[in-house]
Order: sequence, then structure tokens, then C-alpha cells
Amino acid sequence: MALEASEIDPCYHLSNDTTSLILDCRHRLPALVYFGSRLDQFAADHLSLLDRDEAPASLPGVPPLALLPDGCSGFLGHPGIAVRRGESGWQIHPVLDSVQQTSSEQLVLNARCQSGAVGVQLRVALDPRLPVFSITVSISNQHALASLQVDECNVTLPVPDHLTHSSGFQGRWGLEFQWQTQPIGHSALVRENRCGRTSHRGPPHVTVHEKTVTENSGSAMACHLAWSGNHRTRVEQLADGRRYLQLGELLAPGEVDLDPGATYTSPTVWCAFSETGWGGLSDNWQQLARHRFASVAALQHRPRPVQFNTWEATYFDFDETALLELVERAADLGVERFVLDDGWFNGRHSDASSLGDWQVDRGKLPRGLGSIIDACSGHGMAFGLWIEPEMVSPDSALYRRHPDWVLHCDPAPRLLARQQLVLDLDQAEVREYLLAAITALLSDHDISYLKWDMNRDIHQAGNAAGQHAVHGQTRALYGLLAEIRQRFPDVEIESCASGGGRVDFGILPYVSRFWTSDSNDALDRLGIQRGFSQILPPELMGCHIGPAVCHTTGRQHALEFRAGVAFWGHLGIEMDPRQLSPDEAHTLTSIVALHKRHRSLLHGGRTLQLQRPDGEMAGGGVDPTGEQGRSAAARCHSTVDLFPRRYRFRGLDQTADYNLSLIWPDATAPALQQHADAIGIRAVSGAVLMQIGIELPIMAPETLLIYHLQRAQDAAAGH
Repeated sequence: MALEASEIDPCYHLSNDTTSLILDCRHRLPALVYFGSRLDQFAADHLSLLDRDEAPASLPGVPPLALLPDGCSGFLGHPGIAVRRGESGWQIHPVLDSVQQTSSEQLVLNARCQSGAVGVQLRVALDPRLPVFSITVSISNQHALASLQVDECNVTLPVPDHLTHSSGFQGRWGLEFQWQTQPIGHSALVRENRCGRTSHRGPPHVTVHEKTVTENSGSAMACHLAWSGNHRTRVEQLADGRRYLQLGELLAPGEVDLDPGATYTSPTVWCAFSETGWGGLSDNWQQLARHRFASVAALQHRPRPVQFNTWEATYFDFDETALLELVERAADLGVERFVLDDGWFNGRHSDASSLGDWQVDRGKLPRGLGSIIDACSGHGMAFGLWIEPEMVSPDSALYRRHPDWVLHCDPAPRLLARQQLVLDLDQAEVREYLLAAITALLSDHDISYLKWDMNRDIHQAGNAAGQHAVHGQTRALYGLLAEIRQRFPDVEIESCASGGGRVDFGILPYVSRFWTSDSNDALDRLGIQRGFSQILPPELMGCHIGPAVCHTTGRQHALEFRAGVAFWGHLGIEMDPRQLSPDEAHTLTSIVALHKRHRSLLHGGRTLQLQRPDGEMAGGGVDPTGEQGRSAAARCHSTVDLFPRRYRFRGLDQTADYNLSLIWPDATAPALQQHADAIGIRAVSGAVLMQIGIELPIMAPETLLIYHLQRAQDAAAGH
């Protein structure tokens, strides 16, 4: 039950079996004191042990690092909350006035600024089983007449003093999820995203950690903002030595203007910690996605179908005859879902026209999509379709009818990117049009999968009302996706934004797959997929085997290497199977069959990364019981060391014996056959495999080996 202000406890302790979270409520706004391993005892009078002396030339009382520090508290960092009424009503002073603890894991804290007529609510929830918690903030306008503008709403968390470094993702189109680390110094580490989508260069994910963290040791705390629009992350050290971490939606002036009685609810901030290094942190994020998001949990009950995507097979150049031939060839390879990419709708012969006109091009497909879908069904394959609903081409019937439906900054010239403009989803007519068009496609055809793309940033984010549009655009997108999911609950949706430009926990409730990158370059994909796996499980990671020559980098890799890299996620094929030699077709058929045998483990087990020297990468996975494992060793480029360092496995049962076998590629070369024979002679204990390891064969650059491990008593079941 809610407690009156006089009854509010000095501190609140949330806990599960492994984790504690402690909030200090002695001041007018709550502050996080501790988040880490479970503390069985923590008394309110322990808080005084954490109070500081008065600093020279400073305030008598140190302003607390509240979850939402405001400008009236004396806090000299970036504000957690900032609102205003016109030009003068910015001096809010919210005071905690009620607390409701509904369980040992959930807390609702309410504060109110009496003079400013502003209400603030913080919902804090500790996951019942994981070292993960979430915070969501609501700001309400309690004034009877005047509107309220929200300028800042940033969840603010203290950084423990032993966590001295900060890491996060950087990247670009075609090279997403690149890890960057730097020490936390006296200046602020600020990353602001104004792309109108999650972005390729800086997803809203930041980690603070000890200087030396390995895959299985060291402390780290990571935070993620569940939001697909503009955002800001900040790590800063104050003059008094305290450090804090902030995450929040990046709002333009006037973007959130609350009418009397209205409420702004922030994106949820998720926080996880690990005392077992990057591996423990990755485990926590992946388990969170699998258990707390229904769209991901549902995937555990059915296999992820192997896909064929037409894009790098044909681009825009196809007709019904070509597609029917591709359907047959894809089925021969063992494909289970055929996805028709861009180019299927009226007049779409290049990226210069037709976005928004979501009717089938009868010139290319005189019998419509039905003939292709029937062919897929006849070969036992499901059918999927590419769409880009948020965009419109100036050369389209839709734009000619409704030039007022796009985001713009008139009278400035409308800027094209990929020869397209962005529809204003905040307009009800636009949403109704898109919902009707997508509903017609899904109602009239047996489509089980939508590849939902967004191929440009939002450079001119002005809506029809003359306001900055990204907040409303993002909320409208979520609403559109939710309505489609409600109408067609069995249709899966892939989040694609010119590759991995919209990968976050905000879009996650609506999608079942992410297109990780527009680059199928296998060498780059090793790092891209490793970064993606830091926060999301492999069943969500679209991994395609591309053509011999990668269209984004021009590099050429052997098919065995491309296939071995793509094996580790949600497998797909994206090349022209009509051009394959018999040997290449056999290789593809083999990797598809191998993936099908192992995908239940890949898509439900624990993901592991192994630390290897420069020039190598390694990783794998084990099932929850430790009975089976898969592990890969990749040589990326030449090094001065002729022989690779010994390979030590992870995640096994130390007391069990395992049969070890090489399952990819086929051991046709004499040296590889000798290695395969040597490791398969006898069962080896998990302790030996993890602590002593095995010798790897000499590997050429851009090659990859995949191993299978199975408990000796289960070996008779085969692999």
C-alpha cells in the first residue's frame, strides 16, 4: 500500500535470489545507493556511512545524485529533469510524497512539485531472477490551465568508484556494433543521436566497468534505453569526484508539450550488472530478452526457419519466371522461408520511384504474388515480403496525391536520401493509409513474414504542425506495429533499418528478427555479430551467406568461410543459386542441414565468446544443461605466429567427459583430417578441455572451424 510522506522509509531494498538494489529516500528525491550481489542485511542507519563531509568552497550539504536531479537541488551536472511553462516557469522542486512497494522486487515512487503543479512518478522493478532492473519515469502536468513543456528526462545513476572505464558501440552503415572503450576522466563522455532512429553509429547502450575485464572475470554495469528515436547517453565525473551515468530521450525544444492533465512517459531504462565479465553481462541481456519479451519467448517454441532472400540474388531485376526458378533452387538447398525483397510493387525498377504504392507490379508479376506463394507452398516453404512503410518516393502516386504527408522543414528544400522522403506517421490519415495497405497485403496473401525496412535517417524532422517530429514519429511507429501484430499475430516482423540501424529494446516487443547489417562480408560479420550478441540472443540475429564477392566491400571469401560465419545466428542465403556449381550447391546444402540439426541449441542455449590473440576470433554456445556445445575458431588475418595458441573451451561441466568432433568444414585436406582424427580418439573431461585445451591446426587467413561437444554418455544419440 502507498505510504504517506511522513511514513516514507529512509531506504528501500529490492532483492531477488542473487541481487540487491537499494534506494536512499532520505532526501526529497530518491537516489540509487547500491546495485549488485545480494545483501542479506542492510539497515537504514548504514546510509550515514556513505555521507560526505562538506567540500571546500561548496554547499554545506552535498546535493544527492538523485535518479532525476533537478536544477533547484544544487546539482551541477546535467539535469535529470527539466520542464517549463513558457519562459519563466522552470523552477520545479518535486518532493517525494508517497511510496508503494508492491513486492520485494517492485517499487513505485511519487513526487510532486506543489508550486509548479508537476507530478513525477518513478517505477523501479528488479527482475525476479536476473541481476537486471528497470526504471520508467512519468511526468504529469497537474495544472488546470497551462501547458507544460518537457525538455529533459534522464535517468541518472551513480557509477561505483571501482568502475573506471566506459564502453559502448560505435559504427556506420555496413559496419555496426564496433566496441569502443575509454577511461572515465574529468570531462563528460556524451553521445547524442539525432538520426530519428536508433542509428548505426551509437545505439543507446553504455557500459561502465573495471579497467581489466575479460570474458569471464571483472565487474561491469551496463544500461540500455529502450527507444528507437533520438537519445543521449552521458558518463561524467563531477568536480567533487562523484561520477554518474545518464540515459534519456533527446528532446527538441517544444517537442513534448503537455496539455493540462496529460502525462509524458519516458522510454524504459534497463540496467544489468555482472561480476563475471563480459560473458556474464551478455548472459543477463540475452536471458532478459528471452524471458521478458513475449515476441522473443515465442521463438523458443518453434525452429527459426532457414531463409532465402532475393535481394543480392536479383536486386530489382526479376520477373515471375526468375522468381519461380529461385523458389525451386532455394527449396533444393533446404530453405524453409522464401523472402521477396525490394522491387515487387508498381513501377519499382530502381530506388528512384514508387515507395508508398503498395500494389503488385503486374508487369513483373502478371499473376500477382499468388503464383510465387503457391510455388513456395508446393515446395514446403513459407513466404515473406519486404516493405518500407515509413517512406515515400517523390516519383509515386502517393506523393503526387499527398505531398503534405511527409516530414519537412518548409520553406527549405526537401532533402532526399536514397531518393526518398519520410512519411509523417503522426498524421492519423497517414497511419490509416499504411495500416489499410499492409492489412490488404496480409489479408489477401499467405504472408508469414514482413521484412520491415527504413533506409534513411530523418534529416528534416518537422511535422504538419510545425513541431519537431521524432518523439511522435517513434510513438506512432510503435502504435502501427502493435496494431499489425494484433491483427496478424502469426506474422513475424523483421526490423531492418539499412541494416542494423534500429536495434534496441524499444522495437523488440514488435519484432522477431533484426537484420544485423547490410554487409554480408564474412570477415566484417565476425565483429558485427559478436557485438550484436553482447545484448541480444542469436535467434534474433539475421545472418546470411552472401555471394562470393561482397557487394559492400568487394572482398571475396571462400564459401566454407561465409557459411561458417552465418551458421551462428538466424541463418539465411542471399545469393543467386542459379549460378552455383554442383560443389557449391553441395556446400550450401550441407551447412543448411548442419544448422537445422544444431539450431535448437544455437537459439536456446548460452552464447559464449572466447578471448583469442590478435588475428583470431572464437566463440560458441552450450545448452543449459551443459550436455552439448558448439564452438568456433576463426583465423581472420595473418600473424607472425605460425601456430595458433591452444584453444580452451568454455561453459562445460568440469566433471563430465565429452566427445569432441570437427563438424565444419568437411575434413578433406590431409592436415585437417589428421586434426579431426586426433580430437576424436577418446572422450575428454570438461576440465581438461577448458583448462588445458587442444592444439589447433595451422589455419589460413579467413578460415573457420566449428566443433561439436557432447557428453560421452549421450554420444550414442549422434550429432
